[in-house]
Amino acid sequence: MKKNKHCLQRLAGGIVFCTALFGMTGVSAQAVVDTNRIYRLDEVVVTGSNHATGRNLLPYTVSVIGNSQLEASGQTQLLSAISVQVPSLFISERNIFGFGVSNGGSGGIKIRGVGGSPTNSVLMMVDGQPQFAGIYSHPIADFYGTEYVERVEVLRGPGSVLYGSNAMGGVINVITKNAGKDGVHTTLTSQYGSYNTWLSSLTNTTRFGKFSSLVSLSYDRTDGLRDNFDFRQGNLYTKLGYDFSDSWQARADYSLMNFVGNDPIYPTLSNPESTDIYHQNVTRGEASLSLNNYYGNTSGGVRVYYSYGNHYIDDPNHFHSLDDRFGILAYQNFNPWKNAAATFGFDFDTYTGRIPMSGGHTHGDGSTAAQMQTIGRKSITEYSPYLTFSQNLFGGVLILNAGLRMANSDRFDTQWIPQGGFVVHPAEGWLLKGSLAKGYRNPSFREMYLYGPANPDLDPENMMNYEVTVGKNFSPYFGIDVTGYYSKGDNLIQTVSGKNVNTGRFINKGIEVTANNQPLAKLSLSATYSYLHTSADLTAAPKNQYFLGIGWQALPKLRVDAELKGVGGLYIASGMDNENYTLLNMKLSYKVIRVLELFARLDNITNAAYTINRGYEMPGFTGMGGFKFHF
Repeated sequence: MKKNKHCLQRLAGGIVFCTALFGMTGVSAQAVVDTNRIYRLDEVVVTGSNHATGRNLLPYTVSVIGNSQLEASGQTQLLSAISVQVPSLFISERNIFGFGVSNGGSGGIKIRGVGGSPTNSVLMMVDGQPQFAGIYSHPIADFYGTEYVERVEVLRGPGSVLYGSNAMGGVINVITKNAGKDGVHTTLTSQYGSYNTWLSSLTNTTRFGKFSSLVSLSYDRTDGLRDNFDFRQGNLYTKLGYDFSDSWQARADYSLMNFVGNDPIYPTLSNPESTDIYHQNVTRGEASLSLNNYYGNTSGGVRVYYSYGNHYIDDPNHFHSLDDRFGILAYQNFNPWKNAAATFGFDFDTYTGRIPMSGGHTHGDGSTAAQMQTIGRKSITEYSPYLTFSQNLFGGVLILNAGLRMANSDRFDTQWIPQGGFVVHPAEGWLLKGSLAKGYRNPSFREMYLYGPANPDLDPENMMNYEVTVGKNFSPYFGIDVTGYYSKGDNLIQTVSGKNVNTGRFINKGIEVTANNQPLAKLSLSATYSYLHTSADLTAAPKNQYFLGIGWQALPKLRVDAELKGVGGLYIASGMDNENYTLLNMKLSYKVIRVLELFARLDNITNAAYTINRGYEMPGFTGMGGFKFHF
C-alpha cells in the first residue's frame, strides 16, 4: 500500500511539472512525445573546481548533459545536441550538419549573450584542456563529436580564475569516456537519411589490469540542403591510460579531424547572381600527456599539451593559415585545515599563427593587399598562477568560496581576476547561492594584426558577472532551480573610424530556470527556460528559449525519446524580423537482441520554417534511420 502511495506521489509530481511547463511555453500537452532520460538532481562535476564536487556545493551555475541525454538527441555533432538544452546556451547552425568556418560559417556559441563573433569569449575544453585556434582565438565547432563523450559540463558565467582568457562568458567542458569494464568492447553506429546524409562511428574501449584505452573513429557526410552545399568530415580520437597505483595515473590522448565543405550560399548574399562556391578544407590535431595523483586529502595533476591547425579556404581567392599552441597545466588540491579546501594552480601556454596567403596574395609580395590580409608568424605567451579557497561552516549550512588569478603575458599588462561566492542550505531540500566573478579575454591576432582595422596596442576585454540561484528539491525525483544574473562588459574591442579600439560596453541580464523530474521508473522529464535582456542586438542570442525532454520506456525493448526546443526573439541581421520557432524532435529505439539496436530519428516533425544565419534556411522535416551494434 505504501509503495502504491509513493508511486502516486511521484506521478502527481510529474503531472504538476508538465502542466507548469506547458503553461509557461504555451504549447499543448498533445504536441509532445516522451523521451527517455535519467537525471540526477545533484550531479558531481569537475568544472569550476578542478576536482569532483557536488554541483550544489559550488556557488557557480554548472549544467550537466550526460551520455544518455546525448544519445537521446540522436545528434553526432556535440554542440548541436546541447544547444538550448542548457539554459542561455545557444549554438548557431546553417545546414543539416556541418558548421564550417570563415564567411558563411556557423557554430557560434553564446552563453547569456556573450560569445563574440567568431566565438572567442566562451572557452571550449576537453577534459579540462583549453582549446582554440590561434589566429582568430575561436574553437572549430565541427571538432567535437558525441561518440566518445561521457558528459558535457557547462559553466554559465565567467570561469577565468580557473581557466584564463576566453572563459569570459562561460566554459563548455567535454568529459571523455573511460574504459569501465575489463576486456575489449566495441560499438558500431551508422545512420542514413535525408539529403543523402550518412553518419557512422566505431568506438572501442579496452581494459586489462592497469592499462586502458579508448579509440573512436567517425566519418560523416551530406549533400546538404541544396546543390554544391555538401560537407564531409573524418575524426579520430584516442586515449591511453595506465594506473601505476591507486595514487598515480598517467593518461595520453590524440585527436585528429579533417573536414571538407562547399558553400554556394554566402557569395549570393552580396551578389544574387553569383555562381561562386566557397571551398573549405580544415585539418586540426591535438595531443596531450598528463600525470595525476590522488592521496585522500590532496590530489592534483600536470598536463602537457600541443595543438595545431592547417586551414585552406577558397572564397574564391586563396586563403591559408597555420597555427599551433603549446601549454602546461598544473594544479594541486589540498585541505589546509578542517572543513577547508584549496587549489593552487599554474598555467603556461604559448600560441603562434601565420597567414602565408590571403585574398590570392602571398605574404611579403610587397602589395598593400598582402600587407593588410597576411601576417608572418606572431606569438603570445601567457603564464598565470591562481588560487581558490572554500570553507565549510556550521556543518555544511554555509560554504564560502573565493579565488584569484594573476594573469600575465608578454603582450598585455598584468590583470588580477577575482571571484567569490557562497552557498547556503537553509532547510532540508532548499538551496541559496550567489557569486560574483570577473572574466577576461585577450585580443586575438586578427584584431591586432589583420586587415585594415588592425591595432597592436589593444587591451584585454573584461566582464563582471553577478548572480543568485534559489533551488528546491521537493523529493529525490523532482527538483527545480531559478537563477538571476547581471553581466557588465567593458573595454570591448570594436571598430571605430576604421580602427579596432577598446571602447565597447554591454549589460546583459536575465533569468534561467532548470527543472528535472522522474515521476515513474520508466518516465523522466527535464525542462529549461531562459530569458535574456541585452543592451544591443546580438546574433545567436535569443531573448527567450525553452527546452522540454520527456523519456518513456514504452516496452521492454522499445524506447521513445523526444525533445521540444523553442526560440523567441532571435536577432538575425539588420532589416530582418526576429525569428520565433519551435522544433519537435523524436528518436525511436528498438533493441532487437542484447547486442543490436535499431533506431529512427525524426527532426523538426512539424516542418517549422526558420533561419539562424542570414541567407541560410534551416531544413524542414528530416528523417534518419540506423543501427547500433555492440560486440
